[in-house]
Amino acid sequence: MRLIKPSAVVTPTKLRRGFLLAAVLVVAPLMAAVEPNTSLTMDQQASRFLSQATFGPTPASIAELRGLDYDYNRWIDLEAAKPASSATALLQAAKNAGQITTFDRGTNRRARTQVMLAGTDQLRQRVAYALSQIMVISDFESAISNGQEGSSSYYDMLARNALGSFRTLLMDIITRHPMMGRYLTHYKNRKANPTTGTQPDENYAREVMQLFTIGLYQLTSDGTNVTDASGRPVETYTNANISEFARVFTGFTDENNNPNAVGTGAGRTDFPAATQNYTQPMLMWEFQHDQGSKTLLSYPGARKSVLPANQGGLQDVADALENLIEHPSTAPFIARQLIQRLITSNPSPAYVGRVAAVFVNNGAGQRGDLLAVVRAILLDAEARNLSTIAQPNSGKLKEPFLRVTGLLRAMHYTVQDGTLPYDFGSTISESTIGQFPLASSSVFNFYLPDHRPPGPIDAAGLVGPEYQILTSVFAVTLPNALYTITQTGAGRFALNLADQEALAASPPALLDNLNLLLVHGTMSDATRNAILAAVNGVTVAMVPSGITFNQTRARLAVYLVAISPEAAVSK
Repeated sequence: MRLIKPSAVVTPTKLRRGFLLAAVLVVAPLMAAVEPNTSLTMDQQASRFLSQATFGPTPASIAELRGLDYDYNRWIDLEAAKPASSATALLQAAKNAGQITTFDRGTNRRARTQVMLAGTDQLRQRVAYALSQIMVISDFESAISNGQEGSSSYYDMLARNALGSFRTLLMDIITRHPMMGRYLTHYKNRKANPTTGTQPDENYAREVMQLFTIGLYQLTSDGTNVTDASGRPVETYTNANISEFARVFTGFTDENNNPNAVGTGAGRTDFPAATQNYTQPMLMWEFQHDQGSKTLLSYPGARKSVLPANQGGLQDVADALENLIEHPSTAPFIARQLIQRLITSNPSPAYVGRVAAVFVNNGAGQRGDLLAVVRAILLDAEARNLSTIAQPNSGKLKEPFLRVTGLLRAMHYTVQDGTLPYDFGSTISESTIGQFPLASSSVFNFYLPDHRPPGPIDAAGLVGPEYQILTSVFAVTLPNALYTITQTGAGRFALNLADQEALAASPPALLDNLNLLLVHGTMSDATRNAILAAVNGVTVAMVPSGITFNQTRARLAVYLVAISPEAAVSK
């Protein structure tokens, strides 16, 4: 992917006259593509790795890898051994301390932001964030935003299982979590009623196939489409399949583990009255589960393509999900999307195939070992070889939220004291940068994995998912948000630029530092020279009241690197 900065002509409206001139001098020469540096030091390579595996490298995390002699495999082992941070625990602690009386969208977002930015289990958090964009729930919907601590519980469950078993994740977490039940409406999903003519809700049945497992089209082991005699992709399922799977996902409710629960309605067969539950796995109310036999997907090697009648609701669910997990398309479908979220928008079929093979068998006969899958993604030659940096089809447009977290973590961010203090205020949200975790407008995430932005990327037959939210509005508001962060902070967040201010007397040394932390050694000569000229051009007249000459230089340099082509595109 060429480093064409999507916001090249954007300058924050609040820039002082001197800063405005400096920014224009930098961005004007960079409107064309630039060639990223491909000769990286070991520390720069570590920074690049951490930008893929965490919410952003820090000086301390780079030093940690240096202390491990840059053994990424060992680092992954250490990360996998760490317990998962918990946003739900932060919420409950605040409530128990009397700091809040209830949970809402804002408190949930602040708690989740804290574990993402500050959690010591960064690999687990980063993979959970990737999974949250595949197996989507969203507080854009009132059923989720009004679900007490449910959205944080859902994210925590993703984090706890992000490096575990895909089977466990899909069966016990995704399908049975009450937030997913409410979001995709299989919560209190009733079996068909011949008297009224109603049928089971098909929402979850459709999305668990289309988005969470097999996708729309049958795939080969390397993720390419299986085609028919006419060259058209072969679909993985039909409307009839959706209807059959919908019958599987009937009977889920909040029965609340009450052994004396009594059904309601005629014959006491309808769901029992129960306290609303937003965090514990949904239970099965057999009276509303379709007990008939059900036809699943049939493919070579399928262990059970027909479910027998009367075997029980949870067994039906387990068998149906197993039918999807073992489908030949699931491994490449999930492998490709995880690669896209962590490494590159356009992985080669060989890369997808290598990761899919690990999904099928981790070397010990286990299918769906997510730790092995993530390890394979991060350590693959297409992720680690420096030669890929220069390849136009490699890398990805960096997600706006990751540009924000990367800037904060690199620059020793500080947070004001307060209840659940990780608050961006109005500076960072889905309405200002186009994205916020668990806030997409639909189950299809903020962007589709096969989105092709018009222009050179589409003409080359490539995809660029993140470009789907690079609208004319967000192309302006994202750089403005980054400017606000670097100059005055965002909400309760502020940057501690003491290290950069100490280097500002020597602009080349300052640029070396920012090259390491913000663009992972890939800064091109064109970008470096343009920013150096701007920093060297700072005059006393450009220094705002209340700060020093070196602070002004440091803030300008940080901002210009943060909006550079190399910061906009992950290579």
